[in-house]
Amino acid sequence: MDFNANINSRFESEIERYNTWRENLSRSVHEYHSWLERTNQLDVQQSIRFYDLLEALNRGRLTLAFLAEFSRGKSELINALFFSSFEERLLPSDVGRTTMCPTEIFHDPNEEPYLKLLSIETRYRDESISQLKNMPVEWSKIRLNIDSAKEMKQALSALADTKRVYALDARMMGLIPMFDDSGQGPSEDDIVEVPAWRYAVVNYPHPLLTNGLAILDTPGLNALGLEPELTLSTIPNAHAVLFLLGIDTGVTKSDLEIWDRYVKTGAPAKIAVLNKIDLMWDELKTEPEIKAGMERMMETTCEQLGLPPEQVFALSAQKALVGRIKGDDEMVERSGIKRLETYLANEIIPIKRQLLAKSVTSEIGTMMVSSHRSCTQKLESNRTQLTELAQLQGKSREVTVKLWQRISQEKDAYNAALTEYKVQRASFNQKRNALLDLFNPTKLDVLCARSLQAMNDSWTTPGLTRGMRELIRLIQEDFKAVCLSGEDILRLMEGVYNTFQQRFKFEKMDFPPLDLEGPRAQLQILISETEAFCRDPVNIVMTEKRYMVRRFWRMLVDSARRIFNGARTDLDRWLTAVPLPLETQIRDHKAQLQARLDSLAKINDRGGAIDEEVATLQKQRQGLEGQIAMITQLILQVRDIGPSPDLAAKIPVAVAVKTDPDMLKTQRLPTVQTDSEMTKRLPSKETPIEFLTTQKLNLNAKP
Repeated sequence: MDFNANINSRFESEIERYNTWRENLSRSVHEYHSWLERTNQLDVQQSIRFYDLLEALNRGRLTLAFLAEFSRGKSELINALFFSSFEERLLPSDVGRTTMCPTEIFHDPNEEPYLKLLSIETRYRDESISQLKNMPVEWSKIRLNIDSAKEMKQALSALADTKRVYALDARMMGLIPMFDDSGQGPSEDDIVEVPAWRYAVVNYPHPLLTNGLAILDTPGLNALGLEPELTLSTIPNAHAVLFLLGIDTGVTKSDLEIWDRYVKTGAPAKIAVLNKIDLMWDELKTEPEIKAGMERMMETTCEQLGLPPEQVFALSAQKALVGRIKGDDEMVERSGIKRLETYLANEIIPIKRQLLAKSVTSEIGTMMVSSHRSCTQKLESNRTQLTELAQLQGKSREVTVKLWQRISQEKDAYNAALTEYKVQRASFNQKRNALLDLFNPTKLDVLCARSLQAMNDSWTTPGLTRGMRELIRLIQEDFKAVCLSGEDILRLMEGVYNTFQQRFKFEKMDFPPLDLEGPRAQLQILISETEAFCRDPVNIVMTEKRYMVRRFWRMLVDSARRIFNGARTDLDRWLTAVPLPLETQIRDHKAQLQARLDSLAKINDRGGAIDEEVATLQKQRQGLEGQIAMITQLILQVRDIGPSPDLAAKIPVAVAVKTDPDMLKTQRLPTVQTDSEMTKRLPSKETPIEFLTTQKLNLNAKP
């Protein structure tokens, strides 16, 4: 089956463009990493970070989560949006047959197509879904024959499987309550129906999935409540949530409960879809009357969910799927699905691009600018040396000695400043260690142990929830303390840098502020979900619900530990990045002073060696120009394919370089100049960024 045929929709083409953008960004990062290795500027920790970033770029998926109560048409919408080219329903969505377990759909080209199913009996144990994903023995694996529609449909029908178990077993797995709202419940010997599978993953070679899209199909409200991991981690980490409603019912009480608890505060992008508009296609009504009725339902939905009109859609997933399978363009148009596809293409894909670009440009982009600054400073020193040597032509040895003495005095003054810096660096290290200690994993383990002890010591509602709330409160306090200490460290380093800038004319530089926006947003979701769980009285009564409290607590601790560790990683990277540009300039400036002294010493000792030194410096200059051109190109690539920040604007402009146009493509070095040419042609005042602009590169072009 040719899955690459008929990729015409706006959303499909934008997904393809997103994947190309991601590959280009990865290539730029890899090229910069290779350059750092060739020039011996890469330590082990930086190399590991590059590897992590490249892995994130290669594996970064755009995740869309579909949420709704049962029978709202989630699976049918997924079929219509992404799998109509299969000319069958990929996911079960017939009457009475719907997806019963959370289902993750993606494509890993390194493996054959498959369906993996996690047994519902794993709920007897403590492992989370994330942990179980690393235990292949726990999954039932079914090979998918994508060339047979019949076999595909039969294999994926397993997603709707249920099984009959004793009520006692269902309660032990946390699948049913002991009592319902009326105080009644099944006896332990009663037989009840439960989902056969806890979780499913589908590896399927569709072009959208191959290009980085991942889909999460979630069951209704009850299933979400049974798996805290979905609400604490999986759904909040999705890049967009599509929330399905019925056009005939609008926002019901249970719909609003799902929205307020799982969608409203968590998802970065929220979309409401009023499905089944074909129910309003009444032959006794005119088209304007039908349209007016749909618009009223959309307006009401906007008000109830607090969404702007552009994030509410009315469509018929079933008619869209049928229209596409039959090639009926008129039916597809009337189904309303194209408006949703356009929104996904224009609004959702850029969100993923921005998040991915931020992780690269905030760290690698800053390193690139620092490398550019280092090379331009070396080139400036090279220019200074060439000027000094030109002035020594035909002069006595006494002039050379005086110049050597003057530079030696500069070096002595610089070494004195470095001694002062060592004291300030020691202060930085003390503050750094104290700051990292706030996010010490052992400290979190102690907090979690106290939280569990508080739960074990009490059977009362306040006792069961006090530990969870206290854990959240203490983590919040740590985040606040880290942010305040980060500001203190930033002030210290800015003061140190200002000293070097004023005394030794270091280039102007902005230190990056500590950014814990991602972990703090995840923590806020965790806080909201914990409070909602603790306020729900049905979660805090009877033995079986005590079991649910413990299950939620385990998921809470796992999520807290993930947020805690992620924040510590971000903090550690920031603490490494803050002094790096300054110390690079300190090291380079010292080396440049020493190089000038060594050059003058050779001339003084050997006499008449000026021409040799000039030739050496010219060769170095050509190499530096090539490096600057290469780094400039990489910065522009990162700038061009990343929405922000404008890295190219941060390239230092104080150093002037005239760059060979071919250098940008082949890194070919210009011909070595003679001594007489050197004295006539000092570098011009055109910077790399100015040169690239004059070559009419489209700096604002989209990838």
